[in-house]
Amino acid sequence: MLCLVDREQEAKKMYDIGFDLGGTKMAAGLVDDKGKVISQVKEKLGKITQVDSVVEQMVELLSGLLMQAGVKASDVRTAGVAVPGILDRKRGKVMMSPNLGFDNYPLVEKIQKHHRFPIVLENDVNAGLWGEYALNLRQYQHVLGVFPGTGIGGGLIINGKLYRGASGNAGEVGHITLQREGPLCGCGQLGHLEALASRTAMAKDAAFLISTGRLPKELEEFGTDFRNISSKFFALGLKMRQPDVMGIIDRSIEWMGLGLASMINILDPEIVVLGGGLVDKLGDYYVKKVESSMKSHAMPGIGGNVKVVQAKLGDDAAIIGSALLAREQS
Repeated sequence: MLCLVDREQEAKKMYDIGFDLGGTKMAAGLVDDKGKVISQVKEKLGKITQVDSVVEQMVELLSGLLMQAGVKASDVRTAGVAVPGILDRKRGKVMMSPNLGFDNYPLVEKIQKHHRFPIVLENDVNAGLWGEYALNLRQYQHVLGVFPGTGIGGGLIINGKLYRGASGNAGEVGHITLQREGPLCGCGQLGHLEALASRTAMAKDAAFLISTGRLPKELEEFGTDFRNISSKFFALGLKMRQPDVMGIIDRSIEWMGLGLASMINILDPEIVVLGGGLVDKLGDYYVKKVESSMKSHAMPGIGGNVKVVQAKLGDDAAIIGSALLAREQS
């Protein structure tokens, strides 16, 4: 009888959860052993009145995922939680996340008051890059990933392994300084790539344009609150070939190309992967022009050999990557 029980336990199906917390939305998914998302829930991030409200929403979304999939908490092997910002992964804390308000915040401890399965924190772009790498890019050994959105996150794979650096927070490419007296970044510094080329930076310029009454009605309907100006706005402006909106996109592209050139001059990767909602919406126009800008600024012996490609997994990248990374550490 004991042998039969042991066999039943060994045969029990176990799952890993991947959770992607972004600046404007959150998503969670059950991921099987092959890296496939078999059940997923997502929703917009509510208004952040206090940081604990973000955790409450995360906890509810995790409960919703388990209920939707018909899976018990005891069937969960690990959960990887991908978060933008500076992390203390060993202590399960988010040390700084400018766009979410986390400051030395014990995120893992807070979640585990409600869900007791093992939780591993990971930077969101590290997770997204690893998901892309694990499923689509294993033929490369040196990969730079850059994901522009609310901010600009980055990740780096060296010799086929995710590179985290001495403190575990390597890859904060959005915070390289390109313009010393430039616009204010969410981190409090001036002239960072994120303050010049993120979707947020683009949205602030777009909000000003809308306030002048120079745009077509379809674009003005997004309103003058930059927080409501999504990637869809820029995709629509690009489709309409609206010159002012295209000017914003092209300025962002030029800054991104300049930033990437600085990175590849130092890192010399084989390939650059661009991902996130903005890249998904603007597609080849954005990716090809970023590659052109990057190569025009990079050292000829380095930049000329580097490919720039669009990520393929879309919103699933960080879910898959965080689940796979958490599984590796279980």
